[in-house]
Amino acid sequence: MGLAKGNLTRRHKVVLALVLFVPLLVALGKCSFMPTSGFLWGLLSLGDMSDWSRHMENRLVYIMTVPMGAIFVVLFRLTLGIRLLGPFRSILLALSFGITGIVMGIVFMTIVIATIAIIRPTLKSVKLPYFARLSVILSMVSVVLIATIVLGHSLHSRELKSVAFFPIFVLCLVADAFSRILTKEGTRSALWRTSMTVVVGILLTWLFRIPGLQETLLRFPELLITQVGLIVVIAEYFDLRLLQWMNPGVDEDSEGFPGDVDREKPARVDLAA
Repeated sequence: MGLAKGNLTRRHKVVLALVLFVPLLVALGKCSFMPTSGFLWGLLSLGDMSDWSRHMENRLVYIMTVPMGAIFVVLFRLTLGIRLLGPFRSILLALSFGITGIVMGIVFMTIVIATIAIIRPTLKSVKLPYFARLSVILSMVSVVLIATIVLGHSLHSRELKSVAFFPIFVLCLVADAFSRILTKEGTRSALWRTSMTVVVGILLTWLFRIPGLQETLLRFPELLITQVGLIVVIAEYFDLRLLQWMNPGVDEDSEGFPGDVDREKPARVDLAA
């Protein structure tokens, strides 16, 4: 392939081919016309969960959808070149939106981000150390969460009270990343990367809701290995950064100017950006 970076040796390519195609052969062996069908269904399938609790079933669905979400995030970051808050926050947001609903989740995320942007100048003026500044921000996330729940209780709003189920560790991770980027790269970059992370989270939420997708993943868990191989294929052959020109630069008044802490380098694979 002409787009290959040349990072994979022949041995790596052999291993990658096995990772990609062996699980597909196993899935093929489960077809009803194959003599191995009964054996493989009994050995490698989570489709029959009649004896499992609903909570355990939901946990399995979360686990099975993470690699697919990772493929989508890698495509967005490497193939399109759109910068996010990191490789996993969009996936966590998608799982959270599945609990609270997309609209309420976005509204609450906006409130949290706005709160951080409002208190940031004060924290900067008193020159708090990083750990103290971060601790204040994470505590404010909890304050906003509780305030929203109290308001929902007063107004008898089930929608507002539903934010109680929004995983607080996801909010803390997003708030931490937003705060760091706001300091290092400025407001434009922080808002852009946060909004793109939310967009990917919404797209993943819709993806996870495709009828039959979750059941298919549970019936063919071996495909998780193929998905890992697909991530390597994207990183090696499709690191194109097609839309990286859309990413805003570092603000002049940020701590990251003039030395941009994360300038785009198409030849480099940087999933953390």
